[in-house]
Amino acid sequence: MMCFYSTEYIFKQLKRDDEKVSVVIMYVFFGGLIGARLAHVIFYNLDYYLQYPGKIMAVWEGGLASHGGLLGGIIGLYLFCRLNKEFNFLWLLDVGAICIPALAALIRFGNLMNSELYGTVTNVPWAFIFPMVDNNPRHPVVVYESIAYLFLQFYMIYIFRKYKDSKPGLYIATLLVGLFTMRFFLEFFKQPDGAMLFNAISKTQALNIPFIITGVVILWMCSKNKLKYRTQTQISKPETV
Repeated sequence: MMCFYSTEYIFKQLKRDDEKVSVVIMYVFFGGLIGARLAHVIFYNLDYYLQYPGKIMAVWEGGLASHGGLLGGIIGLYLFCRLNKEFNFLWLLDVGAICIPALAALIRFGNLMNSELYGTVTNVPWAFIFPMVDNNPRHPVVVYESIAYLFLQFYMIYIFRKYKDSKPGLYIATLLVGLFTMRFFLEFFKQPDGAMLFNAISKTQALNIPFIITGVVILWMCSKNKLKYRTQTQISKPETV
């Protein structure tokens, strides 16, 4: 519901037809769900799922990867634009990007409630004990992430109020660079998810890097005014008579 009302608000602020907001969100939701599940299967537990392929669809047993969720959501958005040519893909990417940090923060609080994605053992005074894991005090990394994402959300709102839709690509670039850079560094406080790559970074950290690079490239293109919305595919909310 939060995604629906946030997206509807942005559509109205930009004077766009908001009648298809729920359809857009449906495409993004199912694309994100499929992408998150496939990324978990492929990158985190492939040997297990090759042995038990019937478990691949068992989403209710847990196992969703946020990197795949974002990529799947983008693919869902692209498919929506292919079927609804009055919408511009880059414009919708920017609109969606504005809403994502707050949603990501809420998801991380859900991870905290489920004792998921816990941190390394520590003696800091704000350490959490995850009873479903052990009795050792650990970094509450998901709390760190939630706070970081909320700061990113406030910044996204600030630049939206300043630029509206006059800077094509700005919001998706800011999301990719901001969110995945935060994730990369906060992963150092998280319990590693398997073997370390090059004895330096985790598999999750490595997955952050392509998203950061993509965001930097888009940000550079945005700064050089190389990206444009196809204005003929943007729809204005019809006037009432």
